[in-house]
Amino acid sequence: MEHIPQKDKKGKRLSVCFLIVACIGLIGSVLLDLEYRWFYQLIAVMTYVISFEILNRYYLATYCYRLDGNDFMIRKTTGKRVQTLCNLELSTMIGIEKQPKTKSEKALAKRYGKITIHYNYCQSLVPKDPYVILFEFNGKIAQIAFEPNNQMVCRLNEILHTRNEL
Repeated sequence: MEHIPQKDKKGKRLSVCFLIVACIGLIGSVLLDLEYRWFYQLIAVMTYVISFEILNRYYLATYCYRLDGNDFMIRKTTGKRVQTLCNLELSTMIGIEKQPKTKSEKALAKRYGKITIHYNYCQSLVPKDPYVILFEFNGKIAQIAFEPNNQMVCRLNEILHTRNEL
């Protein structure tokens, strides 16, 4: 089973906003007679870098979630380059939950323990319906945030419940 979430335009729009701010800042620092011109130019260059990082992460990259037998894989495609970001054996999975809307993860921490490792492999800047897979890694509890479809969530829950019954 494979799922590729739809891209939204929020990442692209945010990147363009940062790009415009950087251009205005760079042009303004050159045209205006400022005392610390180098400081404003440095901020403008850093804003350019942030703009391109956001564009690369949320618009140019495509994430693919795949359930293959007893493995859960996440692949990132950027142009012709394909990277496997995650290859999780489902026997290490301890739960799948809807990601909490707030930054507070107290409900997840009560159920599973302190979560020390966090990964975010969501396609969208602000995902509509993100889930987290919780798993054990080197004695620590980790989570992977991603955007599955309903079929994938049902299949992961089915695998989890079947394993817990044994």
